[in-house]
Amino acid sequence: MTYITIRSFGLILASLAILTSCSSDPNQSTLIKQALKRADTIEPDAEFITLQNSGAPAYVAGLQNKEGAYTLFVRQTINAKGEETWISPDHLSLGMKEGMIIATRGFGNDMYAADVSGTLQALKTGQTATITEHFITPLNNSSLVERLAFRCRVTRQARTPVPLSKSYTADTDLFYETCRNGQIDFQNLFWVERGSKKIVQSRQWISEETGELALRLVVE
Repeated sequence: MTYITIRSFGLILASLAILTSCSSDPNQSTLIKQALKRADTIEPDAEFITLQNSGAPAYVAGLQNKEGAYTLFVRQTINAKGEETWISPDHLSLGMKEGMIIATRGFGNDMYAADVSGTLQALKTGQTATITEHFITPLNNSSLVERLAFRCRVTRQARTPVPLSKSYTADTDLFYETCRNGQIDFQNLFWVERGSKKIVQSRQWISEETGELALRLVVE
């Protein structure tokens, strides 16, 4: 991923600059700081520009294990099941459902598909601790790998304010999802807005090679 400079994206990043000093997640602060400093540019395609300029929902995103790997995703489509497709100007895409990643393309070691229904239900109910299952099908070198089943524990950690812009701070609960299957273990973090139950910020595992993707909702 590459930091992009297009009309109005600079304004979005400027509006998020406040997050560098008061983010509830140090990794998110680093994400915004480094994105603001990068000078590399790419030319986004017409569809991305149209969606971004039309006010489509957007996330600032960054890979946690790759320096300078930051971009913007805008929502392209949503189907009757609530499954969404999000695209970036550097030809990456995410499949998402209510803020949770269910597929990736273009990262190199992608997630072909995921069943996250158990985790979503746990986040909505907001219980202190819930045991659930998380299923992921990796996609490595264009070859499908068998679906992996993980036993997960979703725990509510703390009530945490998340400043999404200079004028809006989300009142959230921070949840940890800790998953393992005997060979692989990972942890996802979700900041869930109390009123709307919307995931406004997260750090989600893609694969062992790709690592974690940090996402923060863009609010102007």
